[in-house]
Order: sequence, then structure tokens, then C-alpha cells
Amino acid sequence: PVRNLTRWIESAGVIVIEEHLGTRRIDGLSQWASEYPVVLLNADLPADRKRWTLAHEVGHLVLHSSYIDPDVETQANDFAAELLMPRHVIESDLHNLTPSRLLALKKVWGISMQAIFEHAHRLGKVSAADRAKFYRTMNARGWRKNEPGADVIPNERPELAQTIGQDLMTRGGLSRDEVARLTGR
Repeated sequence: PVRNLTRWIESAGVIVIEEHLGTRRIDGLSQWASEYPVVLLNADLPADRKRWTLAHEVGHLVLHSSYIDPDVETQANDFAAELLMPRHVIESDLHNLTPSRLLALKKVWGISMQAIFEHAHRLGKVSAADRAKFYRTMNARGWRKNEPGADVIPNERPELAQTIGQDLMTRGGLSRDEVARLTGR
């Protein structure tokens, strides 16, 4: 399992920015700003959902920078699933997916029970009927939006953008206002 996805993504040169977007309807977005990849994450999301969103948005950056397919969301989800839960590593764990088992897997992999179950479904480990039953259970327990176990997933904080800003002030001699103007703040 990827322990700190944000740090790993930032070390590859992706600028990750967290902002309170005032809604949970938007998880994140990504784009290339000139030759620089940027991901904006909704700071109001639980850590497991932020990790999934970050992997999903990196999928868009990698797969869809010059090619757009009608199935871009599925492709980005497939990318995120394989990045966070490589088939050859997790496949043997995708059996007897009860809520308690999914909660245990969530703690190991750092992503939501729903993401794990969807990956199991994509890999043919659970049927469409199992999937329907799973979502009925999630809805009945009120877990569709607020899953249990979110508090055990460490919240990853982006640091690259802040480090760049601080370097511009200390080494570049720019004022805080100049840095804010440069970064569009």
C-alpha cells in the first residue's frame, strides 16, 4: 500500500493544493498549467476520499492531457484503483467482503470501503448482485457518505506549493504579496 500518496505525487513534480471549496459535491480537479501538473483537492473530504481523488486526478493528468475519450472517468478510476491497490497485490484479499472485512482492508490500503468493493467488482471478485446488496447495506447504515474508519486514515498534507512559496520569499527575495500575485492568490 502507498503510505503517503501526496508526498509521492509531489516528489514526481505534481503541485497539490488543498482548498475548502464550500461543498462536498466537488472532490477535486486537475489540469496542466503550462508544463506543470496541478491537482486541487477539496480539503473538506475525509482522508480516504482525498487519497482516491488524488490518484483519480493524477490518472487524468497522465491519461488525458492530449487525448480525451468518452470514458475518461472510468479510465481515471481504473488508474486510481491500480495505483492504490495493484491487482497482483490485493487480489488475494478480495474475498468474504463483509463490512468488518472491508473496514480492516480500508485501514491497510487507506481508501474507502466503497473503492475497495468497486475494485473487487471490476476484477470479477464480486457479482452485480453482491454489489447491489453492498450498497443497500451502506445506505441502510448511513455509510454511503460517511464511512466508519475515516479517522484512522492519516490526513496527508501537501507541502510542495508552500515550500516553493517560502523559497521564493527567502531565496528569491520576494515579498509575501509578490508571491501571492505570482501564484494567483
